[in-house]
Amino acid sequence: MPTLAAFFHLLVGVALLILATYGLRWVWVRAVPPKILAWLIAPGVAVHELSHAGACVLTGAKVHSMVLFRPDGSGEVRHGPPKLKYIGDMFISLAPLLGCTLCLWLLGLLLHSPVNLYEVQATGVQPSEGGFLLSLVRLVWEDLLLAVRTTSLADWRTWVFLYFAMCFTLGMAPSRQDLKNSSVGVLVVAGAVLVLHLVVDRLIGAKADGPVFRFVGTALVKLHYPFAICAITLLPALLLLLLRLPFAGRKRR
Repeated sequence: MPTLAAFFHLLVGVALLILATYGLRWVWVRAVPPKILAWLIAPGVAVHELSHAGACVLTGAKVHSMVLFRPDGSGEVRHGPPKLKYIGDMFISLAPLLGCTLCLWLLGLLLHSPVNLYEVQATGVQPSEGGFLLSLVRLVWEDLLLAVRTTSLADWRTWVFLYFAMCFTLGMAPSRQDLKNSSVGVLVVAGAVLVLHLVVDRLIGAKADGPVFRFVGTALVKLHYPFAICAITLLPALLLLLLRLPFAGRKRR
């Protein structure tokens, strides 16, 4: 059942992306003093909360109040229940993943791709095969190689992109409450995909190229872009962390 396999890989891919953003935040918190980092990532926090608010509007949930940024690096959107129960909750909770990725893509276009990842073509990826994750790793590696070859550190746009890449990748991470709110919705969507597969793909006699499969497969291969940006953002964090190690040793003494 290729469609269900593709959807399963999509769930795994999104889960790994969430884990990647958590790991990235863990490194950055240790590379930069938390109080300074909280102010540095203010644009990412704002996009995070605006993504929640935008998803509320799209799902019919009334927004009661919104705080785009607090000095401790947090924000908040208080809202009512969405008109589409469960699925709306999932969409609202996970909206920052999509919103921050969209901002990264638009930023690259606005700055004329100073970190050029747009030449990479997601070819050879078979979402219905168990080797999808290896294919995704290969794509991310190709992204990184292309970024190294095409990026100029003398170009101010590169540094602007890297700064906002840090903001938006850290802003992607859903909170624990977001994950809790989205859990039931994920199960409902999984059931809906099963029904769509049985009714749509099977009804029209489609195999591995049915409409549901194409939609899920397209979303699947696009995951290489946010993964690659996370990997690029990790590099300066590791460098800063290495530079801080000698000073951290002195403080312990």
